[in-house]
Amino acid sequence: MKILANHLTILRKNAGYKTAKKVSEILNISTGMIYQMEEGIKKPSIDLALKMTKLYNCKLEDIFLTKNTTNSDKNEVEHIKAT
Repeated sequence: MKILANHLTILRKNAGYKTAKKVSEILNISTGMIYQMEEGIKKPSIDLALKMTKLYNCKLEDIFLTKNTTNSDKNEVEHIKAT
């Protein structure tokens, strides 16, 4: 589940959100919940994941699938390597 955690952190940062706190405020959930999802302790509910797709400008599958399983993931990893 750690891979999922890293994946969610990448999505957040690529969307321009440096801190989990800002995302938690926008999604109206606790910062702890964001940290738990990013650390791989919890998974987002479908409703929360749908909100995350809008915020992160990604597809639902990008929230639940681990790195390098979709083309958009590969592009995100390449973007991070380039920066």
